[in-house]
Amino acid sequence: MGPQLKVVERTRTATMLCAASGNPDPDISWFKDFLPVNTTNNNGRIKQLRSGALQIEQSEESDQGKYECVATNNDGTRYSAPANLYVRVRRVPPRFSIPPTDNEIMPGGSVNITCVAVGSPMPYVKWMLGAEDLTPEDDMPIGRNVLELTDVRQSANYTCVAMSTLGVIEAVAQITVKALPKSPGVPVVTERTATSITLTWDSGNPEPVAYYVIQHRSQASEDAYKEIDGVATTRYSVGGLSPYSDYEFRVVAVNNIGRGPPSEAIEAKTAEQAPSTAPRQVRGRMLSATTAVIHWDEPEEANGQIMGYRVYYTMDSNQHVNLWEKQIVRGSNFLTIQGLIPNKTYYIKVLAYTSVGDGPLSPDLQIIAKTGVPSQPTDFKGEAKSETSILLSWIAPAQTGQDNQILGYELLYKKRDDKEEKRISFEPTTTYLLKDLKPFTTYTFQLAARSKHGDGAYTNEISAETPQTHVTCHSPSSTSIMVVWQPPPIESQNGIITKYTVQYTALGGADSAAQNTSDIPPETSRYLLERLEKWMEYRITVTAHTDVGAGPQSLPRLVRTEEDVPSGPPRKVEVEAVNASSIKVMWRSPMPTKQHGQIRGYQVHYVRMLNGEPVGQPVIKDMLIDDAQEMVITELQAETTYSVAVTAYTTKGDGARSKPKLITTTGAVPDKPRLMHHHMGTALLQWHPPAVTHGPLQGYRLRFGRKDVDPLTVGFGEETVKEVTTNEDVPGGYPQAIAAEGAATTTVQVSWRPVLLAERNGNVVKYALQYKDINSPRSPSELFITAPESAVVLDGLRPDTTYDIKMCAFTSKGSGPYSPSVQFRTQPLDQVFAKNFHVKAATKTSILYDNGQSVEVDGKITQKLIHGPAAGDPVLLLLTNRGNSAGGLQHRPYLIGKTDSDGMVTVQLPPVLTTEKVRGYYIVVVPLKKQRTGKFFKPWDNPDEMNLEERTHTWGEEEEEEEQGEERLKPLVVMRTSTKVLGNFSISAPRDNSPADLLKEINRTSRGLRFQRQAEPRAYVAAHFKDLPAEFKLGDAKAYGDFENKQLQSGQEYIFFVLAILEMSENTMYATSPYSDPVVSADVDPQPIVDEEEGLIWVVGPVLAVVFIICIVIAILLYKRARIAAQSD
Repeated sequence: MGPQLKVVERTRTATMLCAASGNPDPDISWFKDFLPVNTTNNNGRIKQLRSGALQIEQSEESDQGKYECVATNNDGTRYSAPANLYVRVRRVPPRFSIPPTDNEIMPGGSVNITCVAVGSPMPYVKWMLGAEDLTPEDDMPIGRNVLELTDVRQSANYTCVAMSTLGVIEAVAQITVKALPKSPGVPVVTERTATSITLTWDSGNPEPVAYYVIQHRSQASEDAYKEIDGVATTRYSVGGLSPYSDYEFRVVAVNNIGRGPPSEAIEAKTAEQAPSTAPRQVRGRMLSATTAVIHWDEPEEANGQIMGYRVYYTMDSNQHVNLWEKQIVRGSNFLTIQGLIPNKTYYIKVLAYTSVGDGPLSPDLQIIAKTGVPSQPTDFKGEAKSETSILLSWIAPAQTGQDNQILGYELLYKKRDDKEEKRISFEPTTTYLLKDLKPFTTYTFQLAARSKHGDGAYTNEISAETPQTHVTCHSPSSTSIMVVWQPPPIESQNGIITKYTVQYTALGGADSAAQNTSDIPPETSRYLLERLEKWMEYRITVTAHTDVGAGPQSLPRLVRTEEDVPSGPPRKVEVEAVNASSIKVMWRSPMPTKQHGQIRGYQVHYVRMLNGEPVGQPVIKDMLIDDAQEMVITELQAETTYSVAVTAYTTKGDGARSKPKLITTTGAVPDKPRLMHHHMGTALLQWHPPAVTHGPLQGYRLRFGRKDVDPLTVGFGEETVKEVTTNEDVPGGYPQAIAAEGAATTTVQVSWRPVLLAERNGNVVKYALQYKDINSPRSPSELFITAPESAVVLDGLRPDTTYDIKMCAFTSKGSGPYSPSVQFRTQPLDQVFAKNFHVKAATKTSILYDNGQSVEVDGKITQKLIHGPAAGDPVLLLLTNRGNSAGGLQHRPYLIGKTDSDGMVTVQLPPVLTTEKVRGYYIVVVPLKKQRTGKFFKPWDNPDEMNLEERTHTWGEEEEEEEQGEERLKPLVVMRTSTKVLGNFSISAPRDNSPADLLKEINRTSRGLRFQRQAEPRAYVAAHFKDLPAEFKLGDAKAYGDFENKQLQSGQEYIFFVLAILEMSENTMYATSPYSDPVVSADVDPQPIVDEEEGLIWVVGPVLAVVFIICIVIAILLYKRARIAAQSD
């Protein structure tokens, strides 16, 4: 058999088969490409097997060729047919077998990134950060590259590059420097039940959060928050809560770095539920032979708002409670039951109910319907005090009157399984120790009070058990307790003991739940409790079991585990240098749970450090006081570093040391100087410099004072001071604590504190204060105050007005931000009004600076000298009150509803609060002017700001038909020369006013003024009343006191006020109310009102345009005519 065609992969083994037979057996040899195959000089890689086959291991490309098998013996040679061997070279482009992974680390953390690539040929692997090569070209590893990053501060993308002759591939690892998550949004309660609260919240973090932790606790508790871990969504229902209880909730976000800060806590109350306990202390007594009063206390677990109680009572306790008599009580904790049958025993139960449902019934209360018989004792209970005694306790019944005093008690008791009861009588008390009982036995008890009228009702039957005997405990180590007991007496076992149970509870430890060790074999009488907390007191009981169940527990034994060395170091260790030779060490005791015994004292270990290494053995200082918390270590070297650690110890030895603290003592100080003094009325002190100064002497410090008080520091020596100044900037904050104090009618004092030091950004040179009337559209007034002033008085303010103030600070670079606004209100004027207003003297000057102007007059003066008008001009003087108090019109009129389709609106007029005599009231309507924007503009803040021209010339739109009302309103003083006037408040003088009645001026309109500005509406009087009504319908087109209440024009906006005519002296005065809110009459398509200049433009503009077009046409015709004439020539 000759070789066959063979294909083998490079580095694999190839076997070429060959077999030959003959006599004698032939020898086999191999030829490759007609040349013998040498099997001796290739380290055994090519060899010929005994069967004659040729085996080639670790095939190479050079092994490829044509192979022949040759068989030779003495009779001849035989060649096989040639067979080709092909060695296939595998070529695989690079790929990542372990690609780099993303990592998230804390700022300053370290991380290693591994990148592994394979291929044929194996690729080179390098790392890059952007365009920067992190792996040197001459040291590029093959297949695997690990990038080590330390102290990473910024997030970045690192690229792993694998390259071979067959290609280049890349993979990116994202390293994220991630901080702790932010606090989530405030939780919101979306659902609540009696035992659960459902919360939802916003993540509050732009990046994903691993999970959330919900923290909650009872609002009345000071315990630590309970936590619910691993919440994956932003909605969670917290269960296991108490009904109708207040809780606090907050949420903490957690990522793979750690926990973030908690959210803001919210408070929530669980829903109500039916009471889970019965009313407490149900008690009763007889008021008469047929009337009883029953009292009780609220349930311990009401689970909501108690709506009431139901009281059930009957003489037959075997009946179902639904068949008992029933009464409902609301709002009290007692009930009087009448109509009882004398000398009968009644059974009484009480339950409480909420809006959700009924709670459980209380135990039976028995009461005998007999006068003077005691009621039932309450809170009757028993407790085993030893293996043979039980202590009974109760609350005595209420006693009424000397004739009904309790003389003693009757006690009935027996073993649970016995039928025979024993009876004991004893004197009045509230406790009784029953002795000589059998151990490991259950007893039942009933108690009744006794008076001279007889025995009261017995209590319900209670039971108590005497424990088993002889349980002892001791602690052999700090983590174990040995418990030893004896089995119950044979007569008390009630069967065969099958096992024992030891129950133990840590008193005061972190885990206060009772632990049970069950299934202790019955033949065992001791058990070792292990893995207990060190130096912890435990409460231990033992219980025996039969097949029926557990017997009574033994009396509890209290035993503490042995002491041990503290496992926790002292806390909050701090070290500070006192001077060149001493340091002060301070600490707090270890955590109570890690003290493991009584701390007997502390040890302070300190050693000198040199170049970060300790020099010599540590020195140990003992502090033998268990509550000591500081120590001063002296006799140290100056300017030397020491390492300090503190440890606590018990009787068992030293505990864990605190982390070492490094501290360096200060430089050496001079020795004390020699002091001399002389008494010369004053103390003259002299001293010599110290002998040893440890360097140049910087100066002296002198302290002196009385011997019985602490000395005072008077001064220091000269110091070298160098100032470093940063560039100044505008303030970053505003003045603090701005307050307006002592507001008067026209003044107020504003005070403030300087800008916070951290926000001044330089020296504050001045402050700016802006203030304005909040109802005024005008720009605020501004006042500058030079620093360092911190208060200023604002004057010239209006009485009874609210102002808005704000401030900013200035440096040399400019102003900082303004503070938030602060408001204050000036005081109203006293009800002062001018009387006996008349002209006392006149000169040849005018009284006003401009026609129709007014002069402000202090309300507390009684005269005013006016200068200005030309001689001979008629002058009308009117005195008005800014405070509007004399006329009783302090309040504005109000609108009731909106304007109807007929242009009418109902208004509520202000109440009149005055004792002055009022001649009459006028309703004055003022149409507002419309601006170009289509909005209406009110030029005055109140009627007092209107010029007299506005109040007289513009009030009447009618002519002489209203002259009959002249007598209503008269000018106060009319004169032709200027005057010296005695009066108060505001003095106004209209232009060209004749000495006629003021009513003519109201109801007549200057004809020239009307023609000049016809488009502008004018104010008018709508009504006159002797007594001001409560309501008035504006625009009903009716006459009121010879004045027409005109219908409101469509699309026009109005304001109105009330004018009062007063008679306070021989002259006539008037007062006005504030303006009403604007009244708007309905308009389908309101258009802005334009003045006459705008109207003129709309008229002249089109005319000019037509003229311009005609001129252009004429010019074109003339031009064409000229061309025709030129062509003909």
